[in-house]
Amino acid sequence: MRDEAGMDLDGFPLDHEFPEDYMQEEEDECDIEGEPLFEDELANQAALAKPERKSKRIKAYAVVEDKLLCECWRDIGQDPKTGAEQKHSTFWIRVHREFHERKKFPPYQIVSTRGWVSISKR
Repeated sequence: MRDEAGMDLDGFPLDHEFPEDYMQEEEDECDIEGEPLFEDELANQAALAKPERKSKRIKAYAVVEDKLLCECWRDIGQDPKTGAEQKHSTFWIRVHREFHERKKFPPYQIVSTRGWVSISKR
């Protein structure tokens, strides 16, 4: 399609002459050997951005802790004052308190920082 002024619809003159090197490959202006690749740069950024996190998990229960926990569970579960109609959290908080009170005395004398959720999941 032509315009009356000698231009096509894209705005180029119809008598335009292309240079001799038109459609020939151009040389890259950047040196890919010397510059880091984009993927390498992203990998480096990702490695620097994420600090190592330490696990919050505590070591596995020792046999002594298991035995004490079982005794506390039994004693709190059979307590005639409160009976068996306790909420889940109330029951395990009471077991937790009992566990941490009794761990200080013989025959256990252990060091434990277990929370009531950890104890309830055991």
